[in-house]
Amino acid sequence: MKKKLSEIAALIGAELKGEDLEVTGINALELADEKELSFVESGKFLEAAKNSRARALLVSPALAGKLEGKSLIVTPNVRAAVAKIGFLFYEEKEHPGGISELAFVAEGAEIHEEASIYPFVYVGEKAKIGPRTVLYPGVYVGDEAEIAEEVIIYPNAVIYPRTKIGPRTIIHAGAVVGSDGFGYAQENGRHLKIPHFGRVEIAEEVEIGANTTIDRGTFGSTKIGSGTKIDNLIQIAHNVQIGRGCAFAGQVGFTGSVRVGNFVLVGGQAGISANLGDQTMVAAKAGVAKEVPPGKAVAGAPALEIAKWRRCVAAYERLPEMVKELRELKAKIAELEEKLNERDKS
Repeated sequence: MKKKLSEIAALIGAELKGEDLEVTGINALELADEKELSFVESGKFLEAAKNSRARALLVSPALAGKLEGKSLIVTPNVRAAVAKIGFLFYEEKEHPGGISELAFVAEGAEIHEEASIYPFVYVGEKAKIGPRTVLYPGVYVGDEAEIAEEVIIYPNAVIYPRTKIGPRTIIHAGAVVGSDGFGYAQENGRHLKIPHFGRVEIAEEVEIGANTTIDRGTFGSTKIGSGTKIDNLIQIAHNVQIGRGCAFAGQVGFTGSVRVGNFVLVGGQAGISANLGDQTMVAAKAGVAKEVPPGKAVAGAPALEIAKWRRCVAAYERLPEMVKELRELKAKIAELEEKLNERDKS
């Protein structure tokens, strides 16, 4: 597929500077050839951009005057432009449509004629599958689950009974949605399992990474808000409520009944056992044990306000020198005390 730079610029509402070249794709600076569009996200990539074979670049207004000899599409948000432009050149696989003879569909299940059900898919009783939804081989859909239109579920994902999945959601391979939460009562040294009567409700345009697990509610629902993006290997426990437009990096864990606001960002391997307000940010490996107010950023374990955490880290790095100084001071004090004692005796 070929596109003129003027067409691309018009698509994203950007300005074209330089020759209106025709490009065949988009690629990273070090990989792009003369017929591909590339992009410069910050000034630290300027030299790489100048040396790149790519003749056409996506750049911010601040960098537009520093790349002579290149055709430039100038936009304030380069990364967002890459996301929008990428799908112009990204060839989606065409799905066969219909239900494979090797799939199992239980009595009473409703599957739209435009859905694509691959071999070895299991669809339970009274489940509902919407139009243009794709279930890859090995997907399990439990009884009474509801899957809306244009959902993609990759191989071997498990959708437990009564789970509800909104439009244009993507669920990657091996994910488990709707499993029991980790709920037990203790009696006489035994762990008594608490039954889970709830379900998981996922809104529209959510993406769930490979091997991520989302537990259903004990009572009521575990909920994931619209547009939220969840990376691989994440654990979301029973009755967690997650707002709109959040993004969580790999190996994050949420304990049961946590409330997460809108547009929250959480770094990899963080553990969350308290509520997060709107637009909060949690650094990687943080341990959040108390509520984070809206708009705040925290880091560390236990998590602290990020400016305070940085001061703590700076002090921690100096601990060996501080210990050495303390020992030297203690030795000097001991020496002074000894001299004072000798003077008192005389």
